Amino acid sequence: MPSSASHQADPPSRRSFLQTFAGSVTLAATTPLAAVAVVGDLYVNHRVGLAFRRPAGWKYEHLQTFADIRNEYEYATADPELLTLLKQGPLPAVVVSQTSVLRSLGSSITVYMEENPLEPSETLASISHELIRGVSGFVKDFRLLGKPAIGRVSGREALEYYFTFQYQDRLGNSGPVRHRTLSILGQSLLYSFNMLDIPADRIDSQAEFDSVRQSIVLA
Repeated sequence: MPSSASHQADPPSRRSFLQTFAGSVTLAATTPLAAVAVVGDLYVNHRVGLAFRRPAGWKYEHLQTFADIRNEYEYATADPELLTLLKQGPLPAVVVSQTSVLRSLGSSITVYMEENPLEPSETLASISHELIRGVSGFVKDFRLLGKPAIGRVSGREALEYYFTFQYQDRLGNSGPVRHRTLSILGQSLLYSFNMLDIPADRIDSQAEFDSVRQSIVLA
């Protein structure tokens, strides 16, 4: 079971967490409701210049519901400060789920935005191994699936990779989960789509995730 070193000794792990799960400056809490529009399956956030379509039949979750579930999750890190960030850090801008997350197992998508944390000389391709190494330090039984892919989404550089990990919470629920990360570098923001499904329970949502990826538009 992997574990994370202290953030003073391993700053890439901390940055990887911020870029992949929580965001160092997540804008959801400060985004006025008037800046967000949901019309059917279409989500539009005018302030951060993002639009995408949720899969047909999926629902937008209340962010407090996500916060409650996140707080029950058991992470692999031994760093108390990082653990606090994981459990109590900024919430995503939007959560989309296949089924009600409080009632049954299902696939989900969380979307975060943060100020671009890269140095001028860096690209997503150049720091991809650093990001993935950091993620492996705070989830249980991390296994990378294949090679990270660099491409373009809405004309912007994008990093995409897949891994599995062992989910476990304080209520006794556990099991293998597949995680698909799509990070897109905009003009001033980094957008992160975190997509989870559960193939071991015959919950495979890669086609739906593909449709979301294809629908993303950045201003």
